[in-house]
Amino acid sequence: MRIRKLAIYTVLTLGLMGYNAYGQTTLNDLVSYSLEHSHEIKKSELQCKEADYLRKETLGKGLPQVEASASYSKMMLPEIEIPAGTSEQLLGMTNLLINESATEEQRQAVTSSITGMIDQISNLDALYMTSVGIQVTQLIYSQSYWVGLKTTKKTQELYSILKIKTDEDVIAEVASGYYQAGSLMLQLQTVDKSINNLKEIYRIAELSYQNDFIKESSVDRLKVTITNLEVTRQTIENGVNIQLNYLKALAGMPADSLLAIDTTTLVKDFINNELSVTFSVENVPSYQALLKQEEIYSQQVKLSKATFYPTLAAYGKFNFSSYSTSSEIDDLSNMNTFGLSLSMPIFSSGSNYSKVKQTQLKQAQLKEDILKTNDLLLVNYTNAYLEYQTASDMLDVQKENRELALKVYNQTSLQYQEGMSSMADLLNVNSDFLQADNSLNQQILKCKTAEIKMLKASGNLKLLANKK
Repeated sequence: MRIRKLAIYTVLTLGLMGYNAYGQTTLNDLVSYSLEHSHEIKKSELQCKEADYLRKETLGKGLPQVEASASYSKMMLPEIEIPAGTSEQLLGMTNLLINESATEEQRQAVTSSITGMIDQISNLDALYMTSVGIQVTQLIYSQSYWVGLKTTKKTQELYSILKIKTDEDVIAEVASGYYQAGSLMLQLQTVDKSINNLKEIYRIAELSYQNDFIKESSVDRLKVTITNLEVTRQTIENGVNIQLNYLKALAGMPADSLLAIDTTTLVKDFINNELSVTFSVENVPSYQALLKQEEIYSQQVKLSKATFYPTLAAYGKFNFSSYSTSSEIDDLSNMNTFGLSLSMPIFSSGSNYSKVKQTQLKQAQLKEDILKTNDLLLVNYTNAYLEYQTASDMLDVQKENRELALKVYNQTSLQYQEGMSSMADLLNVNSDFLQADNSLNQQILKCKTAEIKMLKASGNLKLLANKK
C-alpha cells in the first residue's frame, strides 16, 4: 500500500509540475529557485542594501546641512518697588534741567513721559523673547570624511563579495541535499524491485509448499526476508521525505509544496560526468572577502590617523528675534552671522596614537589569516580533487559490480523457478544484489559530494548549477 501511495505521490508531483510554481525536478531549477527565495539569500541582499545606505549616510555628512530653530519664552521678573516720592524727585530734577525758554506744554509733556515710565516700570512683571533662525553648514575640509567615504565604499564591496559567498553556500547545501535525496530514491527503487520479485517467488513457493515440493521453513524464511525488506523500504521512504522537507526549508519553499526528483536524469548526471576545473585562490569568495577586509583595515588605519588633521567648515546663521514686555510678538530684528569654523587637535594624551596602533595590529593579524587561508584553500582543493578522482574511478567499478550482481540474481531466480537452485542460494544472491546496489548509490553520492567540495574549494560552484 505504501509503495502505491509513494508512486501516486510522485506521479502527481510530476504531473503538476507544469502548473505548480514550486514543483522542481532538476538541480538547475531547484538552485535557481533557491537563489531567489532562500532566506539566507534574502538576508544577504538586505545586508548589501544596508551597506549602500551606510555609504549614502557618510556621503551626506559632507553635503550642506540645514537646520531651523524657533523659540518663544517668557522670563518672569521680580516685583519692582519704587520708593514713595521718586516721581517728585525726578520731576524736580527735570525742571532744573529744562531750559527756561521751554513752554508750559513742553514741560507738561516731559512730566507726563516721566510719570508714564515710572508707572510702566512698577507694573513690569515679565519679559517675552521670540527667536526664529536657520543655520546652513558646509564642510570644506575633513580628512576623516574623505577616508570614511572610501571605507564605506570598501564595505559595500565586501558585502557584495559576501553575497557571492552566500550564493555558493546555498548552492552547496541545496546540491548536497538534492543528491542525498536522489541517492535514497535510487535505493528505494532497488528495494521496491527486490520486494516485487521476491513476492512473485513467494507466490510460487507457496504453491510448491502446498504441493509438498518444498518445506514450510523455506516459505517462512522467504516471508521473513520480504518483511525485512519492507521495513527497510519504510525507513528509506521516511529518509526521502525528511530530506525533501529539508530541501524545501533550504530553498525557501512552502512546506506544503510539491517537490520531486527525476532519478533517471539524476543517474545520467552521475554516470556521464565530465568536469574540468582550474584552481586559483583569487577566485574563491572567502579569500576575496579577506582581501577586501584587509583593504578596509588599511582605510581604518588612515581613518585613525585622520584625527590628527584639522577640520574646516563654513556656516551661516540667519536669525530673527524680538524682545517685548507683552505677549504679543513685535517686529523681528534681523541678526545674521557668517563665518568659518576650524577645529584643530593639539594634544590627546596619546589616545589617538594608541588607536592607530590597535588598528595596525588588527591589520597585521588579518594578514596572517590571509596567508593561512591561502594555504588551507590549496590543501582543501587538492584533497577534494583527489577525493573526486578516487570516487570517479570507483564509480565505474561499482557500476560493473552492480550489473554483475543483478545478472547473477536473475540467473539464480530463473534457476530457482526451474528447481535447479535452492531458496538459500536465491536469498544470498538477492542480498548480494542489494548490497551491490547500495554500494553503487553510496559511491554515486560520494562522487557528487566530492565534486561539490572541489567546486566550492576552487570558487567554481556555480558551474554545478549551470551544467546541463
